Amino acid sequence: MGIQMVMFTYLVTTVLHGTEVQVGIAQMSLTIMSMALLLFGGNIADQTDARSLLIRCHTIAAIPAIVLAAVVWSGALRFEWLIAYGLVMGSITAFTMPAREAMLGDVLGDDRTRIQRAVTTTIGVTFLCQIAGMLSASLAAVSGPAPIILLQAVAQLVGVYSSYRLIPSTRHADHAHMSEGSQLQRIAAGLREVANSEQLLPINVLTLAIGVLFIGAFLVLLPLILRAEFGATVAQISTMQACFWGGSILSSIVISRIGNIVNRGRLIVIAVSNGALILTLISIPAPLPVLYALVFAWGLGAGVMMSMSRTTVQEYAPVAHRARILSLYQLGFTGGMSVGALFIGIVAQALGPREATLVPAGLMMLVILWLVTQTKIWHIAALKHDAGTA
Repeated sequence: MGIQMVMFTYLVTTVLHGTEVQVGIAQMSLTIMSMALLLFGGNIADQTDARSLLIRCHTIAAIPAIVLAAVVWSGALRFEWLIAYGLVMGSITAFTMPAREAMLGDVLGDDRTRIQRAVTTTIGVTFLCQIAGMLSASLAAVSGPAPIILLQAVAQLVGVYSSYRLIPSTRHADHAHMSEGSQLQRIAAGLREVANSEQLLPINVLTLAIGVLFIGAFLVLLPLILRAEFGATVAQISTMQACFWGGSILSSIVISRIGNIVNRGRLIVIAVSNGALILTLISIPAPLPVLYALVFAWGLGAGVMMSMSRTTVQEYAPVAHRARILSLYQLGFTGGMSVGALFIGIVAQALGPREATLVPAGLMMLVILWLVTQTKIWHIAALKHDAGTA
């Protein structure tokens, strides 16, 4: 994923010189199919062995990367090729993400006391691998983009092997009596679980807002700022991405070292508020190292938010509906990202990339204010079996 994040952005921003709206549309293509299919992907992950589903998804995901590398190598790259690639990869991701998230709970089994440590460790390892991919992508300045894109196909094949090493999941068979009905009925059951939960509902509302406002800004505004002011070389894009995910890794490691945290809702609110403040500061023109530092600080808050929110969802989701509820959680990010990328692209074209950062920052503060006053998000805490001293 780290390679894809850098190379896709580099191809549409620097190689094809896409407009603000084209950059938004291209980034939207990566997630719009996930938005459409993610709930079905979560339902399927609840009905089948998540291990075998992951093996199939990683195998298929290697194909689009190979095709895109061949297109780039032949010099035939066009905007339409990137859109097609984004749509295909987004479709595959809709089935990969809920299966992977549910598999974490399957590996832990009935021992829910280790969920926060497992989630933060998984996030840390994921981000570390993403940074490795981003740093590898910076070599495109020497080798050209095609060989680097091929590395993404290799990474997918590594995912096939890793999935093969997992123990087959039996959750779908053990809880089959709780997952009866049609596809739509099972999806509706997951929606009801979230809507009736004082913990899951505000978390899902917030992830949707983050997808629209924060991830849209990250995918569209930051590359546009780099292009407008600094050139947007592949090294700059990869460094910026590494700064963000490096901050996320650091905060995830700190959380893992602290141990089980009780008052998770408060940390989530503070972390997201930090993101709004950082976006406001990014609106002020500054040298490239300052932009990197701000992006790193943004990543620190993102790591806290993702660790605490994913832990909460894993913990409060009923076992039989786990993949469906986790797919709703992911839908907030990916679905919101689809809308946000286009929305932020339009705002950037109207205001300019620096000034446009004030729009998602201001809107996010309104969302946070509403959640704090109208929901129980501030009081979300660990279940008693997971209580700690923090």
